[in-house]
Amino acid sequence: MLSTQALASASARHPWRTIGAWVAVFVLAIVAIVALLGGSLTTEGAPTNNPESQRALDAQERAFPPDPGTTVTDIVVVRSDEHTVDSPQFESFVRELVGRSDTAALAQARTYLDDPEASLVSEDRHATIVPIGIVDEDETEAVIAAVEQADESPAFAVAVTGDETLDHDFNLLSQEDLENGELRFGLPAALIVLLLVFGAVVAGLVPLLMASVSIVVALGLTALLAQPFELSIFVVNMLTGMGLALGIDYSLFVVSRYREERTRGREQLDAIAASGLTASRAVLFSGTVFVVAMLGMLIVPSSIMRSLAVGAILVGIVSVVAALTLLPAVLGLLGDRVNALKIPFVGRRILESSSAEGRFWGAIVRGVLRRPAVSLALSVGVLVAAALPILGMSIGTGGVSNLPDRFVSKQGFLALERDFPGTTADPAEVVVDGGASREDVSGALERLRATLAADPRLGSGEILRSADGDLAVLSIPVAGDPSSPAAIAAVRELRTETVPQAFEGTGAEVLVGGTSSENIDYFDSVIDPAPFVIALVLVLTFLFLTAV
Repeated sequence: MLSTQALASASARHPWRTIGAWVAVFVLAIVAIVALLGGSLTTEGAPTNNPESQRALDAQERAFPPDPGTTVTDIVVVRSDEHTVDSPQFESFVRELVGRSDTAALAQARTYLDDPEASLVSEDRHATIVPIGIVDEDETEAVIAAVEQADESPAFAVAVTGDETLDHDFNLLSQEDLENGELRFGLPAALIVLLLVFGAVVAGLVPLLMASVSIVVALGLTALLAQPFELSIFVVNMLTGMGLALGIDYSLFVVSRYREERTRGREQLDAIAASGLTASRAVLFSGTVFVVAMLGMLIVPSSIMRSLAVGAILVGIVSVVAALTLLPAVLGLLGDRVNALKIPFVGRRILESSSAEGRFWGAIVRGVLRRPAVSLALSVGVLVAAALPILGMSIGTGGVSNLPDRFVSKQGFLALERDFPGTTADPAEVVVDGGASREDVSGALERLRATLAADPRLGSGEILRSADGDLAVLSIPVAGDPSSPAAIAAVRELRTETVPQAFEGTGAEVLVGGTSSENIDYFDSVIDPAPFVIALVLVLTFLFLTAV
């Protein structure tokens, strides 16, 4: 088996071959990213254990196939402080909004002009809602563009909110977080720290180079994996953040050790070999333990968690390989020029002290060796104190109310709450799958609707029956953000208590779906396997470290 020392020495002796191979891989990764990654990632988290919310959705879609004319995924809110819905100006504006649209969702939408009896007009008659069905997620941007164009009218305010627009905004927020967090803040901050640590510009840039290469290559691999498997858009954030951390961390090990060995008088190739024997070996073990730890996330039955694990594992593996091969090749090519462009005033002093023991850390080590039992007790106490807040941790997920106000779905949500407080684009769906036409089942469904109408957290719902009468859906409005703790608690009670009591003795299969129900299943899928994930990670890590 090729040792890390032999690998580092071989890479340093043939730097151009090694760097050339990495350049080829880098170019292929960019091609894969440009050609494949863009439309391959999803903002939705698909469960992999077929939970209740998924079974309810599948039953609904079998009975009521998605159709822009009947399906409701989002709601457009039109308001005018100047005109009422009865005025010719308001009627003309709504007709133009839906009549001239080239999107199926708006063109086939039902308005208060088509159905005056429906509850599509606000109490003050200055606003109306237009329920729309975006069955093709590629149409979301066109709908948002049409709404934003209509909102430019001085006499009318137009907004939209719902499942598809919320997914669009979360995707956009993910991209903004990546640009602002990792790229605009993370990279400059890391560079400043590296310059202060190494005291030289070239040495400070080398870890960033390793991190950048690792991120791009791992993204290319992600683009390939995203073709046969569904991966979450958040894999990019995880991969980029971990790539920066690991790439910089591993490079710090190797470059620091190389500089120490050169300061002690070793020849260049000997210094690289010594770094490969020690620092590179530590990188290999550290990276392997990291990958093993991330494997535990793969047993969580959620595509989001598995996507995050895939991103971390890929960038972890690539970062280790880069540190073992590309980094020694770069050091072999640069040699002592890695210390070029020293930082004024501090650069020379940092370089001269690179092989000396630090006074601060040396004192800590000597203190620990003198009193190991006391040191152990203190360190464990600090770690336990830092871990105590987990006992009061509240599990939740981001919803529309958590978005900044600049996002279109948040603006639509606020407009909907203002003018139509009892209306939602994300109702809880009680699905009676099979035997819905039986008298006892139908009576139980009606009694359930009457019971929920008196619950301020929910409300009066509408019952929709399939053509054969075998399936019925009771759509119940959920007050506020369907991802809020209050909504989650209300729907959890609906699933575990209210529905079973209402249908007791009927023998009917009743499922509760909708966004809140999906969030409940997501929480359970993450929390329930947590002890097994922790146990698996601890056992695998212990076995690996024992073998090492």
